[in-house]
Amino acid sequence: MDEKHAKQIAELLNEQNKLVVHYDAEKVLKSAENYLYEVTDSGDVAACLELKRVQWYQFEVDHLTVHEGFLRRGYGQKLLDQAEKKAVTENGRLLQCTIRQDNAASEGLFAKCAFNRVGEFFYPLSGNNVGVWQKVISPAR
Repeated sequence: MDEKHAKQIAELLNEQNKLVVHYDAEKVLKSAENYLYEVTDSGDVAACLELKRVQWYQFEVDHLTVHEGFLRRGYGQKLLDQAEKKAVTENGRLLQCTIRQDNAASEGLFAKCAFNRVGEFFYPLSGNNVGVWQKVISPAR
């Protein structure tokens, strides 16, 4: 990842999400190996997500974000598919994410991609109820 894409990812995250933490290019570059992103024909970031290992078996999908000009073109699903493949390759068993209660578009995408809502909690820093979504990617034998 180069500085240009890191800056674009940070700007996209800050503009499109209701985050309690500010992102900048330096923050993105520090964990560049965790980011998956798609670029347009002109080389600009159209969509991104962060995929983090949180347990030996569990990966978390954070801040799946698609630029407003590229919504409903398959970027979100493509990135989720890439995240799942990467987690499977790294012996992951479970993908998890959290979604703000008022984010119907994200809930619809994750449900379409076979994630299940397993719970909800209140996040006091943002003042939002947040749904917990999971998908088993290595089923029991």
